[in-house]
Amino acid sequence: MRTIKTVIIGFAHMHVNEVALYISEQPDMELAAIAGVESGAEPIPPLRYTPQWNLANVKEKYCQVVYEDYIQMLEEVRPELAFILTENSEKPRVVEECARRGVNVSIEKPIAVSLEEAEKIKASVDKYGTLAVVNWPVAWREYIHRMKAALDAQIVGTPLELRYINGHTGPLGKGAKHRGVTAQAEEMTDAQRARTWWHQSRFGGGVYLDICCYGCFFSRWFLGGEAKTVLSAGANLNTPYGDTEDNFAAIIKYDKKLAVIEGTWTTPRAVIPSGPMVICSKGVVLCTGGAENAPDVKAFDLYGNEVEARGIRFEEKFKNMPCQYANHVKTGEPIYDMLTLDVNMEVMAMLDGAIKSNRSGKEEVIGG
Repeated sequence: MRTIKTVIIGFAHMHVNEVALYISEQPDMELAAIAGVESGAEPIPPLRYTPQWNLANVKEKYCQVVYEDYIQMLEEVRPELAFILTENSEKPRVVEECARRGVNVSIEKPIAVSLEEAEKIKASVDKYGTLAVVNWPVAWREYIHRMKAALDAQIVGTPLELRYINGHTGPLGKGAKHRGVTAQAEEMTDAQRARTWWHQSRFGGGVYLDICCYGCFFSRWFLGGEAKTVLSAGANLNTPYGDTEDNFAAIIKYDKKLAVIEGTWTTPRAVIPSGPMVICSKGVVLCTGGAENAPDVKAFDLYGNEVEARGIRFEEKFKNMPCQYANHVKTGEPIYDMLTLDVNMEVMAMLDGAIKSNRSGKEEVIGG
């Protein structure tokens, strides 16, 4: 198989360290060059997981070719695929620059700050005929696929209600640690944290775009499409130095299904019962242990008896996005539907509705 030439654009998201690691482990891929993107966010000292630190880490470990201008990089390197890990606010313009040069993109979740901005992305890739996929870290977890298989098999009946809670102390909060790096985030002052994009709404920061997006993703994955309305409330409860919400709750309504989603930047999921749970007509299927504590999938009937959630054959193509894309190129198999642009437009419509509901104080029509 030919080598797939890739680049990384943007170092705002700490997931870039994980993505770079996976590219390096994918034998069919080459990380040819990397470049940051100027967003207007104020620089802060290069503490662990900040953009400057992320870029230096990826340069040291995975790629020595660094461009100051990502557009020049696209022109000179001519990659097949660009991994985009900018601030959420920068994604439409970066995707447009890639698409006009025939470069496919992998966009770190969520696709954009709003449905309107996501539609700009879709317009770009449709115009130039390129491929856009969205990278969701939870899509690469074996136990989540096992949970999906149990729901599809209806081992305890029809899925009726998703309950999902997730939390941490903020992307750069106390004790924060992200895949691809073994060490925790370094201590930051409130003044430093206030200058990061995560705590500024104009860059697409805040708990909705960080955590609510996962709940919307699980809603679409486990309950299907055709969500109708959403009612949500969020608040800034513990990060007064920022102008974004740090806690939220949302209810997504279908005709005969429901999703209840909660997220927090005040309490890590290691100490709260995190992970998805689906209430079904004859019992419940749930993720136990949380994301960090030996996650497993259990199912119980209405009488509390455990029902076997059988193992699955977890294929290499679901190991990470570089493996998924390489499999697509190698075999011609389509990209997994939950990672496609079309499905992610539906996910974004749910998230956009939740954000609008928080602002309006009213139930909002999804996609309206």
